[in-house]
Amino acid sequence: MAKAAKDTRPIADQATSEAACTYAALILYEDNQDIDATKLAKIIKASNLRVEPIWTKVFEKALKGKKVGDLLHGSSGSASSAPQTQTTSTPAAAETKKAEPVKEVKKAEEPEEDVDMGGLFD
Repeated sequence: MAKAAKDTRPIADQATSEAACTYAALILYEDNQDIDATKLAKIIKASNLRVEPIWTKVFEKALKGKKVGDLLHGSSGSASSAPQTQTTSTPAAAETKKAEPVKEVKKAEEPEEDVDMGGLFD
């Protein structure tokens, strides 16, 4: 058996790796295929790039079970998956949220200066 040649291409930096995985995921989405690390790596390798294997795994995990079309086009269903914060409505909490009246700060009145415009408007 022939020994596989070692890949000597330099590993892409973080921004390039993220972009490569993003584009590979979009290609898989457009082709109606599941997005997994193996397919992402195959597309990236075909593009003559080399990324750390962790990037393809991160993208697989991030997009697993997600509707990529909804992420791209922003659907109304995605708002329900956003984390929501709860507000407390106890009297003690309401008291701490009351705005204090704004005190006006008076400036010391400065005399207007007579500025000579050099006959600009004569």
